[in-house]
Amino acid sequence: MRIHPKLQAADAKEMSRQGELAFTMIEIAIAIGVIGFALVAIIGVLPTGMNVQKDNREDTLISQDAPYFLDAIRNGAPLINGLPSANAHGLDFLTNYVQSIRYDTIINGITNSALSTNFNSFGAGFEIIGLLSAPQYNFALPGFSSNYFDVTATVRALSGPATEQQTGANTGLSSAMAFTYQMEVMVTPFNNFAAFTTNYQNPNLDATAANIAYLRYVETTPGAPLSTNLVPGQFIYTTGGLVYNLFDVRLRFSWPVLQNGQVGPGRQTYRTLVASQLQRSTFTFDNAPLWFFLPQTFATNPPTGL
Repeated sequence: MRIHPKLQAADAKEMSRQGELAFTMIEIAIAIGVIGFALVAIIGVLPTGMNVQKDNREDTLISQDAPYFLDAIRNGAPLINGLPSANAHGLDFLTNYVQSIRYDTIINGITNSALSTNFNSFGAGFEIIGLLSAPQYNFALPGFSSNYFDVTATVRALSGPATEQQTGANTGLSSAMAFTYQMEVMVTPFNNFAAFTTNYQNPNLDATAANIAYLRYVETTPGAPLSTNLVPGQFIYTTGGLVYNLFDVRLRFSWPVLQNGQVGPGRQTYRTLVASQLQRSTFTFDNAPLWFFLPQTFATNPPTGL
């Protein structure tokens, strides 16, 4: 019994035509070659795209963390009789992110390892802010650019995926994989007057210019002698008031911190001016004094140790 219709001449012709229109092995090989060239080009660009994405992510994390640390340092901590008050624990969560803080003394541009100190195992956030706020005590000495005091913190990014936000900064696999950077902090009294503009004894100055130079000298020089020509009660003269009530705070970020302790090529610097009194707390951390800015409070004398 026949179960399919008899093949017609038109059907055979159609089948022959379809066979002629089919892809040959040569055409298939050419198509595969074209696809291969395209894949090679895509694979070649892929690492560059991934690196750009990684760099953008790291830049974003730094740009989010930097203002936070600037504000934390600027706001300081409330002190009572030289000690942090009971409500100075608002930044205690930083103990989960700041892994260590290192103090280095730079002499002639070279770190003196014998004078370096490393701090870790923080119990409160104000300890971290107090260590980071340590000022440059030698800012007025010659050669300050190559001889200075350096504060460097190793920090796991405050921002980032939830998988990297566990409760301990030094434990867990996610901590080892989290983005970590170094943050150098420099707190320096700010003086925007060039030295020659404060030389009131310059014989080439007339009386008005000499008086302006003298007032600048008084403003920028702690303990400056006051002239007997000043009218008592006309002004309140605080010698050196500018340099211990206005500070330049500089944060220099380097990233990423690798597992071998080396630091990658990422660099960024953030700066701000803080108009405030800087006070040395009587509380210490591993024998290191803690310093805090006191917002909206101005000093009439240089702080102890500056």
